[in-house]
Amino acid sequence: MKIRALTELGAQEYRTWLEARVSNQMPPQDLLNGEDQTEEFEGLVADIDPEQKFKTRFEFGNYIVECFGDKLPSLFASKFDGVWDWLTIVYFSQFGGKKSKYWHYAVTRKGHKGSLAYRHLARTSAEMYWRHGLSSQVMLSTDLATWGEMSEQLTSRQNIAYHRACINAANALYLKDGKLRRGSAGRVPPRAKRKPGDRRGKGGAGRLALAVRRLGRTYDTHELGAAQMVELLPKEFSSFMPH
Repeated sequence: MKIRALTELGAQEYRTWLEARVSNQMPPQDLLNGEDQTEEFEGLVADIDPEQKFKTRFEFGNYIVECFGDKLPSLFASKFDGVWDWLTIVYFSQFGGKKSKYWHYAVTRKGHKGSLAYRHLARTSAEMYWRHGLSSQVMLSTDLATWGEMSEQLTSRQNIAYHRACINAANALYLKDGKLRRGSAGRVPPRAKRKPGDRRGKGGAGRLALAVRRLGRTYDTHELGAAQMVELLPKEFSSFMPH
């Protein structure tokens, strides 16, 4: 099946459909191949298998990287948002298994706190796999319909999402046998809600970003290997240290 993209009209119809859809409903056929709703992109010829099944977003990211090869980086520009929305429609039976916020299915450049493009399930799966390879599994170990707290914490800020050493360290700390370790995506409660000795969120992904920023005062963290960064982390990460 040739890759297509939503046109402006197609994007409008898709957003309208997302806002009104009910559980287990599939997008209209026109959003897959309608002449007015979709278009081909010259120079971005690629084929996909619409029957392909994926256990995780990691597998999806790997598949898309293989399909597009060295053409993939250009697709992260905003003018190709329609490609990612169209790919979501192709695999909507997998991406849409849970009814979630529209920005998980349609690339959203303007949100109440800025761009929400990083929350697009298909686009971010491909970009994180392209950037981090095997280490992206820490963010993409969920099924296609699940965004997840770990994805939110590691992709919501570009200085972390694009930081290879940080993501390598996160993969080493928080993933075991292909699954996230318990508590790895937890958040530290606000000070007013914390009790003495409360360890919730300590050593988790949310704290990793802070630790890496502090290490950056002394080291060039982008040059550190995963093992080096893990060794430099403070004691609060000890419960997640690989053995």
